[in-house]
Amino acid sequence: MRWKRPDNVPVGKVWSRFQGKARNGSPGLMYQIRDMDESYRTICLDLMTKTFLRDEPICKALDNTNDPESIEAIRKNWNEIMDQKLSIACFTEENGEPKELVGLNILMVKCTDDDKENVEKVKGKVWRQVLKTLIVAESLVDVFSLYGVDTYLSSSGLVVIPGHRGQNIGVRFLEARKNICEEFGIKVTCTVFTAITSQVLATKCGYEVLAELPYSEMIMYGIDLSGSDCPSAKVMGIKYC
Repeated sequence: MRWKRPDNVPVGKVWSRFQGKARNGSPGLMYQIRDMDESYRTICLDLMTKTFLRDEPICKALDNTNDPESIEAIRKNWNEIMDQKLSIACFTEENGEPKELVGLNILMVKCTDDDKENVEKVKGKVWRQVLKTLIVAESLVDVFSLYGVDTYLSSSGLVVIPGHRGQNIGVRFLEARKNICEEFGIKVTCTVFTAITSQVLATKCGYEVLAELPYSEMIMYGIDLSGSDCPSAKVMGIKYC
């Protein structure tokens, strides 16, 4: 990954603040979505490992949580992506300050001159299969040519802890991408959404479906995703004017 966050945009920006839904007669909590601070890197990696890998349809179908080598490889991949310093975290807010980490969206910028990853050299059987599925989905559309850009904002995972789901945090994460793109002069965001929930959220936020990969087609690559609770991966994007 060649893109790096410019030095003149320091990490620590708060991208949005919002109030969650009322529960049991009590006012909704206040939340803020902000840059992932470096001090939270390990905590965020643990959150992704514990919750995202358990819930994400492809990882769940392939039983990723029982493949230690794949978990190690995925964490290494996420760690490298975090070096771009674009990932954003959601916290509950108290007196304007972040309190409890409740969600994370690992973000990255993809460029036309990025090196292509050799899947065969990737460690971990399950991670190779997950990565292969994502690469096949991405190959269905040339995002750069379609939108006439040489960079776009993408994602390698979005998670909200169970106790704070239903608070529109996923939508707020996706909406924050517009402000992030404006800040860094990026015109497009595009992601392979692998779960029904995230696909619905993306549609709600104005994303268009650029391509769709039925998981059943991955059997031709020797990857059995019949156990997935989602039928397909959707490549979805939006261009900001």
